[in-house]
Amino acid sequence: MLFKKILPFIIAVLAMPFLSKAQVTTGTITGTVKDAKATSLVGATIEAIHEPSGTVYRTISGKAGVFTIPSLRVGGPYKVTVSFVGFKSE
Repeated sequence: MLFKKILPFIIAVLAMPFLSKAQVTTGTITGTVKDAKATSLVGATIEAIHEPSGTVYRTISGKAGVFTIPSLRVGGPYKVTVSFVGFKSE
């Protein structure tokens, strides 16, 4: 009788390692925005466009010009554009 009550618990514990290895279905772009003199640009706008679908992702660079765009569609290509006041978009 006790075995019937403990069996589901044992199965759940044994299955946890397999369930925790789920596949990642998104990507991330990370980088640093700097000018030609290697000065970090805080507040630059970064736009990534997933060309096959046209999905647009945007973020703004933070401290030291660092940015991250999470939860991107896997695959590409992506067109990435950086813009900042006083500079031409690249």
